[in-house]
Amino acid sequence: MKHSVLLIKALEDGVSVIFTSPEESHSAPPERLDKGEVLVIASPEDRDGIRIRGHAEVYSPHHVVNSESGLVIGGRSEDTQPKE
Repeated sequence: MKHSVLLIKALEDGVSVIFTSPEESHSAPPERLDKGEVLVIASPEDRDGIRIRGHAEVYSPHHVVNSESGLVIGGRSEDTQPKE
């Protein structure tokens, strides 16, 4: 059975990574990363959403995304709505 993996690499000090899962009524405390640190997330599909504050690169098996000021993966956020 294959598991997907998500990597988050901080490109500046103080990057916050906040996780939520469907079973929790609130978010877990944020993970704080300093420049150059990498957070490896096994089975990211078990999480409802991942929010990143700060400048980071996110690596998945299919994409690389650069977060300049913040990024939401999954879940819902007003920040992801198109602006007119």
